[in-house]
Amino acid sequence: MLVAQGKAGLVLAADARAGESYCCPGCRETVILRRGRCKIAHFAHRPGSHCHLSEGETPEHLLGKTQLLEWAQRRGYQPRLEVYLPAIAQRPDLLLTVGTRSVALEFQCSPLSLRRLRERNAGYRQLGIPVRWLLGAPYRRNLHSQKVAQFTQLVGGEMGLLFWNTTRSCPEVDRHFARCSLISAQRRRPEEIVRLQMNRLARLQYQHPTPAIQALACRSPVLPLATCPLICHDLAPSWPLLATPPILWRLAVVKALMDLSPFHFWPRSAWYGWLEQAGPLEWLGYGCLNARQLHARFLRNFTAELVAAGILAPVATGWVLLARPRWFASPAEKLAVVRRGGLSPRFALK
Repeated sequence: MLVAQGKAGLVLAADARAGESYCCPGCRETVILRRGRCKIAHFAHRPGSHCHLSEGETPEHLLGKTQLLEWAQRRGYQPRLEVYLPAIAQRPDLLLTVGTRSVALEFQCSPLSLRRLRERNAGYRQLGIPVRWLLGAPYRRNLHSQKVAQFTQLVGGEMGLLFWNTTRSCPEVDRHFARCSLISAQRRRPEEIVRLQMNRLARLQYQHPTPAIQALACRSPVLPLATCPLICHDLAPSWPLLATPPILWRLAVVKALMDLSPFHFWPRSAWYGWLEQAGPLEWLGYGCLNARQLHARFLRNFTAELVAAGILAPVATGWVLLARPRWFASPAEKLAVVRRGGLSPRFALK
């Protein structure tokens, strides 16, 4: 940590004097001043300390906090380092004053569980303090969907991850995690997305079949997943919400719709519940956003696609199945429909 309690009050490690006594503002245990030619001056708890604020700090974390302090000072945010908040027993890396509000900044370089992140965010909410999480360099490597979801925040009204670049001493926003199912690149033409997804579905079904994949194709005769209805394809890149690719969830819903009679009716209050039962949803855990709102929007968007495709129709008291989704006779037939513009109405929906 960069701040400790001295005889005359809080002291920055950079201003601390060797030989004087300092203690942790949270637990009041004695801390050790460490400084050197290649080290940023900081305080450390003694080995074996049980202070919940005693977290190992990497050189990047110490450097980043120092840079964030200077960055906030230049912008007139009146930053304070490592302010201990006794009501919630937490200590943000920085506490800023933006207008009339306090805002906490957390620079995260070490692993942090979803449960602990939610607990810390709940503490800040208890005090009415918004918090921003900035991630360090370790989070730029092999960042899987679970961690993307965990640290996703709204930045400028859009979903993204915030990073602090200690090399450039500046914040960065990364929004490149939105994807279409089974495709690594972000932006492709709709026709290309369908073709690539068909190829991946064929490989999953015939080369690497799992029980879940086999269940999706389980009919008599067995259906090639590559010939699934076009409504199964997610054509617009979306932020990670599900533990499995959305196209597999869509396939499960379509399979359930095929078993229903035309003009099947769902009361308005029952439709979204049926969707969640028809295609079991394994949601990723979000730590910084209201996940329920994200889930509801996901289901609303798919419902709108079903309406645009002529499969579902809204009525005064609910929803009606107009036509069961149609599987194609062959991959060639499907691609021919795509080339004739069969995607344009529902792709325009986005």
